[in-house]
Amino acid sequence: MQFLKIEWKMTVPNAISLARIALLPLFVWLYLTSDETNGREFLSFIVLVASGLSDLFDGMIARKFNQISDLGKLLDPLADKLTQVTVMVCLFMRYHIVIYLLIICLVKELCQGLGGLILLHRGAKLDGARWYGKVSTFVFYGVMACIVLMNDMNDTAKQVLIGIVAIVMLFAFFRYVREFFNIRKENPAKSDAGDEQI
Repeated sequence: MQFLKIEWKMTVPNAISLARIALLPLFVWLYLTSDETNGREFLSFIVLVASGLSDLFDGMIARKFNQISDLGKLLDPLADKLTQVTVMVCLFMRYHIVIYLLIICLVKELCQGLGGLILLHRGAKLDGARWYGKVSTFVFYGVMACIVLMNDMNDTAKQVLIGIVAIVMLFAFFRYVREFFNIRKENPAKSDAGDEQI
């Protein structure tokens, strides 16, 4: 089966990415219903850590066992984006300062999603995540896991950690924007290519 010129073939890394997406409702329920007595906050931390580690391992498995696929290049970042937005919305329910990071994330992911669709429509071959995207994801998971686990963290510490995530996220976003325009230049639209041949 194909969609957007991508063959939908299931592999172990792709199954892991789907499992990460499936974990999101569990995280939301555990975190939003947690209090000091039921221990669900710690369980939500475990779910978030498991999601982050599986994100690391699915890439390693894909490279080691030659299971890199176009579907994986779509599912892996999709799982990242859904996880980031979901976690930040949950944290915003308790810590309103997260709204700034949430806005940055939503704008970033919307632009990257639209950019990816434009490139796919032009027939461009999309590569996997770049190092700056991986660093951004790693920092995000680390900081969010700390905030989820350490409920009594003071506001200044939260602000510093959230600021670090915002800076790293913006850096990755601007690097991806530059790469988008480079790939777009290398893959002109069909009408543009036709005009050049006339």
